Amino acid sequence: MEKKLEYEVLPQREPRRRRRRRRKKYNNNNNNNNNNENENEDEDEKREEQNKNKKAKTTGRKSSKSPAVVMMTMNIEDEKRTETGTNAPPPPPTTTTATCFLSAEKNGKRIVSYNTAAANTNQYEYKDHTADIQIRSWGDSTATAFAWSALGMFDYMTPLHNISETPKVYRNFECSAHDLKSLLFAFLDELLFIFHTESLVCTKIQINEFRENKGEVGEEENRWTIEGIVAGDLFVDGVNEQGTEVKAITYSEMQIHVDENGSTEVYVIVDI
Repeated sequence: MEKKLEYEVLPQREPRRRRRRRRKKYNNNNNNNNNNENENEDEDEKREEQNKNKKAKTTGRKSSKSPAVVMMTMNIEDEKRTETGTNAPPPPPTTTTATCFLSAEKNGKRIVSYNTAAANTNQYEYKDHTADIQIRSWGDSTATAFAWSALGMFDYMTPLHNISETPKVYRNFECSAHDLKSLLFAFLDELLFIFHTESLVCTKIQINEFRENKGEVGEEENRWTIEGIVAGDLFVDGVNEQGTEVKAITYSEMQIHVDENGSTEVYVIVDI
């Protein structure tokens, strides 16, 4: 007898449900993507509107340039005006120091000037000294002798006959000391400092004040005072002739001889 095989009938699955679920997931994903795209589009539109609003606001405002840019544009405009000759700015006014210097002779104040045409009339000379140089100067007053000593120092550093006789730069000076030797040292040291820091070569010196401050006994700290104006031109390396550099003023063998009539003879050694 043949045996009949018995098979258990299994329940059939419904594939459609799976398909529906997949479709739902796919539809959900599509919906999410669409929503994200819509949100991005909304954000882009908002940004465009904000940019338009900003542009609309800035059109009514003035240009906000940095100060450096504004200054550059102003300088360019000024140069254009000067080139065309329209609205040209007035020339700069003469400085107070220059005005005082130029009006000194009218007020009776003497100016000690280097004489280019007749160098032998300049009231100073150089004396040989071991490793240094001694400047001898003289004048009808102590202030004049001091001024000639300073011009001798500048002429040793750079020949003054190559410097323009018309001053272009002016500087005030004022020095005080307890005696004449200290005053001469302070005066020459101040002018040497101006030369080293500003490259000013003095060709003219105007002494406005040279006085002895007579105070009470024991008050000798700033007994002597010298005030005035120096004038000259700036030293340009490669253009002006170089002499010998003066490094410092010294007290070594410093002498100041004052006669009864006021004429003075000065000896000072400078370190080179």
